[in-house]
Amino acid sequence: MSTRLLRPTERGQITIPKEARDKLKITPDSRFKVSVEGDKIIYQLVSPFDMIVKEFQKEAEARGYTKEELENELEKIRKKLFKEIYDESDD
Repeated sequence: MSTRLLRPTERGQITIPKEARDKLKITPDSRFKVSVEGDKIIYQLVSPFDMIVKEFQKEAEARGYTKEELENELEKIRKKLFKEIYDESDD
């Protein structure tokens, strides 16, 4: 993709060029982490899995789970999903 110059709107919005959206498979449901490094604004795509983990963390904190308890529960879920996915593909 070639370098492009962009101009923000009065509200500070910048349109991501279609070529970049297509290449990164950005949809209206996509989510980003935003950070500033020196004179750069960094937008990083957040995977749906990361969003699920964040929701788990919020829920766990609200219920008083420790980090270790949450990690144990996530490991159980990971193993269950792995088994379901790969056991089904053997059929």
